[in-house]
Amino acid sequence: MAMNSNKIGKYILMVSAPVFVLSLLSMFFVESMQEAVGGILILSSYILFCVSLSLIFYNSIPLKRKQAIKVISIISGLLFTTGWCFKFMRWPGASVLIITSNFLFSFGCLPLIMKSRYEKRITIVSEKTLILSIADMISISFILNGLLFKVMHWPAALLLIQAGIVILVITFIFWNISFRKEVKLRLVAEEKLKETLNEVEEKQKEITDSINYAKRIQEAILPSFDFIKTHLPNSFIYYQPKDIVAGDFYWAEKVNNDFFIAAADCTGHGVPGALVSVVCCNALNRTVNEFKLTDPGKILDKTRELVLESFSKNGGDIKDGMDISLISINGNTIKWAGANNPLWYYQNNELKEIKANKQPIGKTDHAEPFTTHTIELQRGDSLYLFTDGFADQFGGPKGKKFKYKQLEDLLVSSNDLSISEQHLTLKNTLNSWRGKLEQVDDICVIGIRV
Repeated sequence: MAMNSNKIGKYILMVSAPVFVLSLLSMFFVESMQEAVGGILILSSYILFCVSLSLIFYNSIPLKRKQAIKVISIISGLLFTTGWCFKFMRWPGASVLIITSNFLFSFGCLPLIMKSRYEKRITIVSEKTLILSIADMISISFILNGLLFKVMHWPAALLLIQAGIVILVITFIFWNISFRKEVKLRLVAEEKLKETLNEVEEKQKEITDSINYAKRIQEAILPSFDFIKTHLPNSFIYYQPKDIVAGDFYWAEKVNNDFFIAAADCTGHGVPGALVSVVCCNALNRTVNEFKLTDPGKILDKTRELVLESFSKNGGDIKDGMDISLISINGNTIKWAGANNPLWYYQNNELKEIKANKQPIGKTDHAEPFTTHTIELQRGDSLYLFTDGFADQFGGPKGKKFKYKQLEDLLVSSNDLSISEQHLTLKNTLNSWRGKLEQVDDICVIGIRV
């Protein structure tokens, strides 16, 4: 439809433009040419020329149509003002300029204004809006041309003005009726919207209550801080979920003389991550309590086996799992194994790293046994287990990631502090770094000092 009106407008413009320009030039110097050439033909060329402009821009994009309205209005206004100046100065061509400006506005600009007005006024009663907009355009056109006919002393001037006023009054009455109906319909729509919003709020509250209850369940499967402090009095756990429930979790267990503690990052965060964390946490518990494994590498091997078994019971292809850093502490002897997440330890005034196996606890193409590393610690040495949430947090003056290098520098610079002060430093630094930005992931950092 847009292409058709545009093409029709261009065809009409090609036919009417030459006649319009020639008649305009001739009438500008010899106004009696209007009668000599034939008034009906000239007026028809004027109207067709102006109509062609409105057809070309009628179905164009709103911005382009708005620009066309602006340009045509300015041109018609200039022609009208110039025409009356010519008339005052008794120069030739005054009537031609006034006629041209009137026709340009009535047949070139008004239809575009009507289309833009209709688009803005599309409501529940839109079918009447179009009819009333067209009626408004016709009434204004009648009144403008009636005034022109009166100035030019042409016949039917009074009739056009009266017809325009009558149509304008009728459209005003129907606009009023339409608005009243629209107000009623809007009130009904608002009531329905309120009911819908209330239902949404109720559903949202039910969902939030369910997630909060899930948080209580997740907190119940996490080891208590008291349990950890009993066996590791000089330690901290910085645990900050992104949402109510988390995909990150910390795990601890005491078996004979070995104390196990781990920082784990399951696939995703929020509810999906929390569900995966329950499966992975249960697998860890079974590995040390049911299968009596104490070597960290073998624990991760068995945990991977149990996690894959849990996710494959219905025959589905679930690739969820976790990254983990797991240590076993027996006196000053530390055994460690990791899946994607490394171990950092501070010894001899230097922060050292043991790299993890580059594979998750879950489905992987080339699964290999996890490696167990053994290190001997001395009094004052520190251990750090963590997930990627801290390093991946966006913030700072440029909104960039915190990154592992900056975390490493922070741990080194704060190592002289007590373990609780170091915990507070980590927390305050990240909060300051994040500022008003959203937390992007769950955060879990475990610090242990021998």
